[in-house]
Amino acid sequence: MRKLFFLLVFSFFTAFAGDSLVFVIRVEDIQSRNVSYAPGLLPFQRTVEFRGGKVTWAVIPHRLIENLNTSGFVTGQLLTTMADGHEISLHGYNHTCLRCGSTGHEYYCATQGYNHPYAVQSAMTDTSLKILNDSLGFRPVSFVPPGHHADTISWRMLVDQGFDIVSTTGTTKQFKYPGLYNLASHQEFTWSMQPADYRTQMTNALKDIRTKGAVDGYYMLLLHDPFTRPGYQNGLVVTWIGELLDSLNIEYAGKIRYRTLTEAARAFRDAPSHLAGEPESVPDGFILKQNFPNPFNPSTVIEFSTPSGGNASLKVYDVLGRAVATLLDGLVDAGSHSLRFDANGLGSGIYFYRLTINGSTLSRKMQLSK
Repeated sequence: MRKLFFLLVFSFFTAFAGDSLVFVIRVEDIQSRNVSYAPGLLPFQRTVEFRGGKVTWAVIPHRLIENLNTSGFVTGQLLTTMADGHEISLHGYNHTCLRCGSTGHEYYCATQGYNHPYAVQSAMTDTSLKILNDSLGFRPVSFVPPGHHADTISWRMLVDQGFDIVSTTGTTKQFKYPGLYNLASHQEFTWSMQPADYRTQMTNALKDIRTKGAVDGYYMLLLHDPFTRPGYQNGLVVTWIGELLDSLNIEYAGKIRYRTLTEAARAFRDAPSHLAGEPESVPDGFILKQNFPNPFNPSTVIEFSTPSGGNASLKVYDVLGRAVATLLDGLVDAGSHSLRFDANGLGSGIYFYRLTINGSTLSRKMQLSK
């Protein structure tokens, strides 16, 4: 009977294991204005890491220069996050609307239906990026609109600023604007979690992940305010996320793939067949991917795929069309390839990289920011 019981349990958990699942964890509003920063980001992050997961932290840059971070506590935690392979995404400037003063939106005033002019949004983003660079030496490439409110002006500004990934509402796994790919979040279950909600929200989350994950091919779990929500402070959310991931790891029987927001979005955008972890095969076409990171300093990675081997050339050009670097000049095999471009010695600005294989040529633009 005992053996039969374990067989039944195993069958239940593996019933959903036929398809793989890409899983993203996005935590918004890395902030604290009125409460202690304890226990910080790392207890949650370590719990996720232990199960093989990754976290995308949507950071409000202004919090890094507010009085509760004078000790540099959050700065240190975010530096650890980056060193451990997690992601920092830009989440506006201070999450406060310049027009109406609401803290529920910023780039687009949802109260008055007003989109701040391009120059205003660009200036906010410039300041945000400067804070992140000064504090962390880092420039993000993904953006989460405060309150999920933005418009075409916002999208155009983000592309001009070098962002290529956004995570907001609306149609997912499609371009929100030319050059700006959207991977939307799904659901949140821990907003005001109390012990009485724990089991119900666990059941609801697993059901939602199975259903929407099967439809969309991925699931993005949304969480908020790791410093201000009681569930974080008393450890309830940390325990909950650990149990949730344990359940998913068993249920999908090794076929769950944990990704950051940018990793998942770029993989869906550029090579969806490889995202879920199937063995890579010779691609159907000749593909030159966008370099990552972009903008970059001082180095970046360029990936390409070719359906057949042959003579290949990969060169970098400045805006005047002058070749400034040769990364590849010789024979390559069919399949996927990755090269690193080190831009030490070159000035900030726009550059182009051009790949030629057997007479076929593709080019892309990249930005060096020093």
